[in-house]
Amino acid sequence: MTTVTTLTALNQQFDAAFNSKNTAAIAALYADNATVMPAPAGQPVKGRQAIADFFGGLIQAGVIEHNLTMKDAIVTDTLATQTGNWAAAMIGEDGVKQQFGGNVQVVFQKQADGQWLAVTHIWN
Repeated sequence: MTTVTTLTALNQQFDAAFNSKNTAAIAALYADNATVMPAPAGQPVKGRQAIADFFGGLIQAGVIEHNLTMKDAIVTDTLATQTGNWAAAMIGEDGVKQQFGGNVQVVFQKQADGQWLAVTHIWN
């Protein structure tokens, strides 16, 4: 399996975990010391448990239908940077579904066991 195929699979795993509200599965996709930098200008979130809690907050706030789409990847032996788009939705107080999304960049690092884990994740 190529690294790009692996990254695509990781995106699918993230979306499946998010959309099934499984914050432990989301956190498992990140390195222990990973950093998530949310938009707009949110405070950086560092570490697996904090990342699980952060995404849990988004899920509790009603974010649904998360979807990551990779547009480009730069890959070395131990690092991979993915750029692309993200999309999601929420049901407003009026009952109307609101779609939103933007750009995303995720940096993955190959671990000693060969697994790729996210080390930095930023979006706008």
